[in-house]
Amino acid sequence: MDIKKVFSKALFTLKSLPGRFSGWYNEIRSNTEKRKKLIRQSIRFFLVGTGVLFLLIGILFITVWAGWFGKLPTKRELAAVENQLSSEVLDIDGKLIGKYFIYDRSHARLDQVSKHVTDCLIATEDTRFYNHGGIDFISLGRVLVKSILLGQESSGGGSTISQQLAKNLFSRGNNGLLSMPVNKAREMIIARRLERIYSKQDILALYLNTVPFGENVYGISAASLRFFNKNPRDLKLEEAAVLVGMLKATTYFNPRTQPERATARRNIVLGQLARYEYVSPEQADSLKQLSLVIDYNPITHNQGPAPYFRETLRMQITKLIDQYNQRNQTDYNLYTDGLKIYTTIDYDLQLQAETALKNQLSRQQKMMEGYYKNVTRQPARNLLQSLMRNSHRYKSLQNQKLQPREIQENFNRKTHIDLFSWDGPKRSEISPLDSIFLMQQVLHGAMISIDPRNGQVRAWVGGNDFRFFQFDHVLAKRQAGSAFKPFVYATALSQGFSPCEFVSNQQRVYEDYDDWNPANARGEYEGYYSMAGALANSINTVTAWYMDQIGPDAVAETAMRCGIGSYLQAVPSLALGTSQVSLLELTASYSVFLNNGRPIEPVWLLKIEDKNGKVLYERKDQDMLLQPVIEPSVAIITRSFLQAVPDSGTARSLRYAHQITADIAGKTGTTQNGADTWFIGFSTGLITGVWTGVENPGFAQLYKTPVNSGNSAVPLWGDYYGRISRNSATRKYVQGSFAAIPDSIQSNLNCPMFVTELPRRPWWEDILNPPSDKPRRPEHKPENLFKRWIESIL
Repeated sequence: MDIKKVFSKALFTLKSLPGRFSGWYNEIRSNTEKRKKLIRQSIRFFLVGTGVLFLLIGILFITVWAGWFGKLPTKRELAAVENQLSSEVLDIDGKLIGKYFIYDRSHARLDQVSKHVTDCLIATEDTRFYNHGGIDFISLGRVLVKSILLGQESSGGGSTISQQLAKNLFSRGNNGLLSMPVNKAREMIIARRLERIYSKQDILALYLNTVPFGENVYGISAASLRFFNKNPRDLKLEEAAVLVGMLKATTYFNPRTQPERATARRNIVLGQLARYEYVSPEQADSLKQLSLVIDYNPITHNQGPAPYFRETLRMQITKLIDQYNQRNQTDYNLYTDGLKIYTTIDYDLQLQAETALKNQLSRQQKMMEGYYKNVTRQPARNLLQSLMRNSHRYKSLQNQKLQPREIQENFNRKTHIDLFSWDGPKRSEISPLDSIFLMQQVLHGAMISIDPRNGQVRAWVGGNDFRFFQFDHVLAKRQAGSAFKPFVYATALSQGFSPCEFVSNQQRVYEDYDDWNPANARGEYEGYYSMAGALANSINTVTAWYMDQIGPDAVAETAMRCGIGSYLQAVPSLALGTSQVSLLELTASYSVFLNNGRPIEPVWLLKIEDKNGKVLYERKDQDMLLQPVIEPSVAIITRSFLQAVPDSGTARSLRYAHQITADIAGKTGTTQNGADTWFIGFSTGLITGVWTGVENPGFAQLYKTPVNSGNSAVPLWGDYYGRISRNSATRKYVQGSFAAIPDSIQSNLNCPMFVTELPRRPWWEDILNPPSDKPRRPEHKPENLFKRWIESIL
């Protein structure tokens, strides 16, 4: 075959095509009959093609309607349509502080949504919403001509709001090549049914409550809270335009992660508003010039206000709902049924507490980092191995059937790990074992505030960051240190000891208690202290002397009556806080000193309602105080001792460093090597307990910490109360003065807190009551009637 001849012939054929087409066209043009025949054939082809198309569409709709591609929801099912709703946790004033959900969805009535939202929605998504019955045939025609025939991608979609609602309510199925036409037909049929059942306003409300906004957020209420931290009724026009603009592509136009795209999309929505005369062109242009400003509020399971509190609350509610379901044969679900959970938390107070904790501990962490800068992990080898074996990573590797040697190598191999820092998660290249060692050097903190009048918890901060540390230090059991001492002095007062009895500060050895030899923190042992002086300055030697006099059993009994529920080991060292208690119970127990001997029972859950307002649980005795457990006079005197702690004792920095002038009282505490620091303090309207320390006390035994109550817990408490005082919404908790001490009690308190020498006693005192260091427990000591007779005469 001659290739050149073939190529030449093909080239000649190509060159001759235009001429042949021109000849054919001229022949048709000159031949009227042929032209008419061609027109008739074209019309016939178009009509037949259109008929076949409509027939296929009809068959498609009939088969979809008949359920060949899956059952369609009935009108009854559509009338009763429900979605999984988030359960909401509310504060004492009804403010939202958190949610429990599978999908973050909250219900809002249309009258609770800004009109800006519906205007933006209609102008952008469905301009003829009020003029069609669920299917907009004009829009469908536009899509057919412009999008399909002409290929104009910017011509918009043909789905109405009702069709989009159908898609939101009922997920699309997979039918292979027919998926798109089948799903579209299905949504049109459902849209028509929705239009017959619901009014236009109801459809708008349903749509706004079901539409996804990305980030596992559904509905305008949840989206408004997430991106602008406000209710949907309070959205500004430009904010509504941002949220409606997201609907085109929630991830692509996310205002948090893609602010430039979100701004451009917002401006398109504003342009649509002007085009359809919802706003003037001038107003739209003015709003387009505004910068995008969001107030991102990530209320999730482990972020947002009070995550530690919400976790404790979740476990309590789950138990209550299970009990309710068993009693009433119901099936309420915390995560899907939109329950309303009313708590005692004060949202404003909670934010002040979290802010103070972050502010103080981020500063104190720098001190920790400097102190531990050059330490090695060798002394902590055994501790780290124990922590490693209890870690999630270790258990995961075990589940992968790795040998111990392989697991150890994995923990020693560097990898990328997100570590906690006060500036947010810090990506680091570090071995898992080194990361455990580094996290042991983190200073942790917790805080709880309780209303002393009724026991209602107002603020609860269980730790630094729930994403990294799930252990709640409000509930954790730790040694109380000197914060336990008020119960020693209250017991001594109850047994008849005088508040103005001066006790030597000398260091003693208690042979009856295995040569117990308590020492003072500063190593000073001069002079004599009254009860107020010994408690205010946290003198261990004097406190130990009182413990020896009154006995550990009596002190333990007093503390338990006041509200300490943890096991207290009745040994002499109990006086110095060696038993472990929780911050919650220790803080609540101080209420007896403010309430004239009456304790409180901490409460934080008031009521649970379903989405229709039906009460599932309600606490009835929310304003009740318990009966007195110590004498009112004992409580008043002990409170006066505690007032001296911030006035002139171990927490006096509250007055000069934090400028707190209100009536306050409290007690500090530091345990061995600074493993724990405490300050439990109160004003007239609030009792607040603060704890700071390392997560594992064993670490402090190996590496002494640089913190004590004076430079850690007390500044945190002071920061918090300072913020409360400056905030108009929370100032009420620190206003007012303590009740005046009755003259009959005050007369027994008029003595100095410390003297270098004892005043000379009357000569008869040496005869009737000679000095002795031996225990004189009232329950074993007969009354000295002769002494009382002499005193009555003199």
